[in-house]
Amino acid sequence: MTPEAEDIAAPRAAVGNSGAPVLRFEAWEGPLDLLLELARAQRVDLARISVTDLAAQFVVVLDTAILRRAVPLSRLAEWTIMAAWLLLLRSRLLLPAGTPESAEAEREAADLRRRLADREAARRLADWLERRQRLGREVFARGAAEPEATAEPAADVTELLRACFKLLQVPLRERVYRPRPPQLWRAPEALARLRALLPGLPEGVPLEQLLPPAPAEEGAALWRRSALASTLLAGLELSRDGAIVLEQDAAFEPIRVSPSAMPDVSAAESAAA
Repeated sequence: MTPEAEDIAAPRAAVGNSGAPVLRFEAWEGPLDLLLELARAQRVDLARISVTDLAAQFVVVLDTAILRRAVPLSRLAEWTIMAAWLLLLRSRLLLPAGTPESAEAEREAADLRRRLADREAARRLADWLERRQRLGREVFARGAAEPEATAEPAADVTELLRACFKLLQVPLRERVYRPRPPQLWRAPEALARLRALLPGLPEGVPLEQLLPPAPAEEGAALWRRSALASTLLAGLELSRDGAIVLEQDAAFEPIRVSPSAMPDVSAAESAAA
């Protein structure tokens, strides 16, 4: 056999038929999984096995398998768990049961297991909190409930009927109600205003600064909302044509408008027409 073949077969020689590493001691020679099974059944004398030799041989086998990359990572984890159980069973023989030192060791082991469990629970809780949907970003709350109507005093039925009778006597032409539509800033007007402001448009100006002055009359708040929506639609239209650039750092942040280096295609077409 060539040296290269011997080097490749080395890690396979350390593995038994069951897939576990083979350990050799004065009182035992065989796979690790069988040794652990016999030790749990108390059919092998672990006192005759040296803890140092057990750890040293397992480290050599594990390092060889990792170096050769001949054993999957999951199998290496199984080997490590079996070796840890075997070392635990062997270490119990070093400290007789029922002594104060044994009780203290058991208390320390229980405290260590409890702290590890607490740390694992804290890690899972942190992962759960991280995966939760946050209010105001992924989910949104419902609107506030309408206030309950205050109890009104009972109306006089006779007076109510008289009022209805007077209303029925009014001619039909006088009973026609024609509401005055609110004054709104519409999308064509916003598009024309943005095109007019485009030659002198500075860099990164907020969208709200491009709104026209609000009328000094009742309904100015509704007019301003319509102007903001129409200006945004006009900005999206110009951005699609390549005339301006709309930027926003994050959700619900102010929208900035900047002139684009590309020519205004729609304006050029209108001029050509």
